[in-house]
Amino acid sequence: MMEIGAPEEERRAVAGGGVRTRRRALRRILQHLAVFFLWNLAAGGALFLLPAPVGALIALLLAWLLLERYLLRRGRPGEKRHWAVLRLRPLPPRALLWTMAAVPALLATSWGLWEVYVGLVRIPAETLNPYAQLTGTPLGRLSLALLAVGIAPLLEEFFFRGLIQRPLERRWGPARAILFTGALFAAIHLLPWVFPLHLLLGLAFGWVVYATRSIWPGVILHAANNAAALLGMGGGEDPVARPTIWDVGIGADWWMGLALLVGGTLMSVWVARGLWAAARS
Repeated sequence: MMEIGAPEEERRAVAGGGVRTRRRALRRILQHLAVFFLWNLAAGGALFLLPAPVGALIALLLAWLLLERYLLRRGRPGEKRHWAVLRLRPLPPRALLWTMAAVPALLATSWGLWEVYVGLVRIPAETLNPYAQLTGTPLGRLSLALLAVGIAPLLEEFFFRGLIQRPLERRWGPARAILFTGALFAAIHLLPWVFPLHLLLGLAFGWVVYATRSIWPGVILHAANNAAALLGMGGGEDPVARPTIWDVGIGADWWMGLALLVGGTLMSVWVARGLWAAARS
């Protein structure tokens, strides 16, 4: 601690050190975001511009390189410390059970929220199914499922809840770190019409990772949500913008969505309490 009456030069040195530390932290965050964005761009380009088997293989190869060389850093100095930042910690059995119980709670809440949201906000048709080009063929659907359910949850959780959120928790505290990381997670999807939905999902993933001190609950819930979203996209038919309640009035679907949202939220609160107790005991 700086003593009262310390020379002005020492105060400036301490202040300067803090500024440099913040700048380094910001540069690391920007670096992680840039790497993730470039991978997303390259993998997405391969999927959309090349035939399904070739595009999927290239996207998988890029994902493997990203995982091995950038995220896990196997065999490189500081590997164990880096894995600790990623929170590659096994879940205790009780915490794993509560994580599995969180899956239906999250899906009910997410699905109900979606129904309520699209009833209130007019969303462009292409946003309802941005992958319609891929879901039109069996190979395209298989490639998309493999990447959306198997690869994307792993990479995105490692990046956002590991490399970005974990250091911010130490600097800002968990609440601000989870909120900031959730906002980055929502923004990087480049779907502004559904930003609030992605933000809430990011907050949920961030909280379970923080509560359990393990990345795996975030990966599990993320994969489950992506799987449900793919099922909701249908078999490749052209997306059609849905009318809002302001156009056609409140229908049964909207009320069912609201009921599902309320029920899922109550269940999520109950599961969150159990998960916290199981992980922290």
